[in-house]
Amino acid sequence: MSNPLIGAGTEWDDLVGEQVRGGGADLSVLGAEGAYQLLGEMVQRSPQMAQFVQARIANARPMVRRSTVDKARDWDFPLGPVSGTAGTTTTITIQPQTLFRVEKIMATDVGPQGAGFNTSITQVIIGNKLQRPATSNGALTLFFANNALGNGVKWDTCQPALSIAFTVSFITTSTFFGQLWGKAAY
Repeated sequence: MSNPLIGAGTEWDDLVGEQVRGGGADLSVLGAEGAYQLLGEMVQRSPQMAQFVQARIANARPMVRRSTVDKARDWDFPLGPVSGTAGTTTTITIQPQTLFRVEKIMATDVGPQGAGFNTSITQVIIGNKLQRPATSNGALTLFFANNALGNGVKWDTCQPALSIAFTVSFITTSTFFGQLWGKAAY
């Protein structure tokens, strides 16, 4: 029994189906001879069986390597123009089709109360993750003007199959314009 393939190792546990892929229970409860007791003497003496076991182990646990996305470019998405009447709400949806992270937002509006006072941004969702809390009043578009202090944001990364939903409420009859800037990976 000096053969390293015989015993209560993870290879035999996987072979006899007592272990799920990636870890879990082993056959140590059967003692040092666990695999031998289950598979018999054929396992101990057959080179073909040893080859089969080695191939099975290699196929059951594929080698993977983590790689980072190292190519990124600046990218932007327009939000509008979108017009609405007083009291209405609209959602602007964009689908980047690549990894995209919003890092800056600028918005304005054109209406009777002056730039930035006619619309409010009430909610932003990336995929299913809320980026700005959903409120009834929202934040005036004025807070995202090109000269606003805090229009730089670091929102979650939008995955290729997901979308960015941007909800705007109209305080007066007006037109909303916006732009998202960020990094896209390729």
